[in-house]
Amino acid sequence: MLIDTHAHLNFPDYEKEEEKIISRAIKAGVKKIICVSSNLTDSQRAIKIARKYLGVVFAAVGIHPQQTDPENQNPPERQLEKLAIIANQKEVIAIGECGLDFSPAPPGEKERSKDIQQLLFESQIKIAQKLNLPILVHSREAFSQTIETLEKFKNLKGIFHCYSGGKKGIEKVQGLGFLFGVAGNLTYDEGLKNVFRQIPLEKIVLETDCPFLAPLPFRGQRNEPAYIKNTTKALAKIKNISLEKTAKITTKNAEALFKI
Repeated sequence: MLIDTHAHLNFPDYEKEEEKIISRAIKAGVKKIICVSSNLTDSQRAIKIARKYLGVVFAAVGIHPQQTDPENQNPPERQLEKLAIIANQKEVIAIGECGLDFSPAPPGEKERSKDIQQLLFESQIKIAQKLNLPILVHSREAFSQTIETLEKFKNLKGIFHCYSGGKKGIEKVQGLGFLFGVAGNLTYDEGLKNVFRQIPLEKIVLETDCPFLAPLPFRGQRNEPAYIKNTTKALAKIKNISLEKTAKITTKNAEALFKI
């Protein structure tokens, strides 16, 4: 059994195709999928999908550091108030994705100031602490600042989504007790392979970040949870262990974190 710990089934890319996507995932051995959010609309959609596919899809609700819904005129404080209410739903098993992103906002998103990003990140950490939930951390061009923020808090747990902190960051993340998320780019990024050779398998979880980061041989296409098996094979190869053992340990890691 495999678990996709970071999938955006709530994105428009999968509209009216959820059933087919989830069916293909199950046939590929992916029995559980964490549907991750980047804004309030995504969060409500994630809960709706989780209710429809009980025991297979689970919801993570959160606000991305960049503004992924530029038309939303609500101030961050109001969005956080709404998120705190949404997060109390029984289908919610994590807060995220949240974090810091100091890279230029891609098309369809809007940059937020560093101060606003910091407010959103720390506030979501507090929501997670209150509800005893793990957080899914998005960190791009802000690794040291992300670590500094997390070190302010105690008893945190979670995943560094699509870990990109390099070899130098491994000890920092392990020191926090966080897991390392790895996606389809492991199948073609030699630098990333070298990094994950240094990370214990007991600290790794699998993710697609679909619709992004499709693994080989699907690179450049729309990603989906069924393709996580390709990432598992790549991880097994660099660890020089069996596919079955890789699947078993990464699944155990995810189950323990999310309590599913």
